[in-house]
Amino acid sequence: MRSLLLFLFVLIATAITGQNCGNTSFGNPVYIPVNDLGPGTWNGFMGGLYPNGSNFLPAAHKMAGLQLASRIQPLDRYGNPDPVNGKIVFISIGMSNTTMAFSVFIPMGNADPYKNPQVKLVDCAEGGMSSNVISLIDVNSYAHYWDTTVVNRLAAAGVTGKQVQVIWYKEAIPVGNPAASPQTYSDSLKIQSKRIMNILKFRFPNAGICYIVSRIYAGYATSALNPEPYGYWQGWSMKWLIEDQLNRDPMLQYSGTKPNSPWLCWGTYNWANGMLPAKDGLTWNCPADFNTDGTHPSVIGRKKVAERLLNFLDTDSTACWYRGDCQTITGFSEKKKNDPDGIVFPNPATGQINFSEILYDIEVFNSYGQPVRAKIKSATHISTQELPDGFYFIRTPKSILKFVVKH
Repeated sequence: MRSLLLFLFVLIATAITGQNCGNTSFGNPVYIPVNDLGPGTWNGFMGGLYPNGSNFLPAAHKMAGLQLASRIQPLDRYGNPDPVNGKIVFISIGMSNTTMAFSVFIPMGNADPYKNPQVKLVDCAEGGMSSNVISLIDVNSYAHYWDTTVVNRLAAAGVTGKQVQVIWYKEAIPVGNPAASPQTYSDSLKIQSKRIMNILKFRFPNAGICYIVSRIYAGYATSALNPEPYGYWQGWSMKWLIEDQLNRDPMLQYSGTKPNSPWLCWGTYNWANGMLPAKDGLTWNCPADFNTDGTHPSVIGRKKVAERLLNFLDTDSTACWYRGDCQTITGFSEKKKNDPDGIVFPNPATGQINFSEILYDIEVFNSYGQPVRAKIKSATHISTQELPDGFYFIRTPKSILKFVVKH
């Protein structure tokens, strides 16, 4: 009887929790987040969010993104500039995990003191709308998503597609039964994402920027939706999507007389190997961070992703449209004396970074948007001795400055 009761207890507990919480890490050898790999390799592929093992935008692509960001402005419902009553619409596109995180982000973003009040946040992602569904025009779900869900949500927010200028994109494909090989899955996701970029530019002609987002850890999943290793491969697929644009893929042209895609860059990389901390400290804990299927994030897990998005928008130079602090950029040039970055020196820094004038209300963030200093009321310099090598941002009420630490 006792053994029967114990069996029933375990059975009930499993039915309630559902997640496979024993998978606290994945892979043999253990999989490493793409951004933590750097120039290291996995499965023969070099890591880093961008080419050559780097986590930083190539200079030319970054300049193009900054140019596009500087042109983003409030538009009226017909897409005409309207600096008084116009809106800059920032939307999410994707499936269930996307809408779960973005819907948690919206109240956080609306309460953010750094947010430009003319930026309108609209969640246009929907459960079940995976890339294989919304990229194929010969299925009914395609029309349902684009012509009903997206159109209705924009209308409910009081805006139109012609006001959409920035997109947050996170997609995946249900693995299915029998499951495709991870490489086939990744290749298919990249191809479908290219089609979606074309759809985005067609439906939102003023969309200039699309931030690409990775999935969260899927090692606890008990469904066939998107378990590991497919969750991990999704990040590689997004990396290769961006690299194809860097290599001038004709399906991903963001400039010229007939662009067919927004400009692409990484927004946030959200995959960490379960309980193994990524270099930025990110972990995915079971059961706290997940719903019972181990695939979808709980409220706690959604908040993790939303906070990373908020930090990105508060600190990234290409997100100046969000803060309303863009500088007009007309092309490549050497650093000038009046360049905002010119007030920090030396750059790169070793022992300390100096300011050419007193800065007030200083906050310092690393490249992941994490604060690395307590808020400083005023200073003419700050120590960098204990900071690891890398890129950092100084945020003041009036500007965001970038500097490099290289010991």
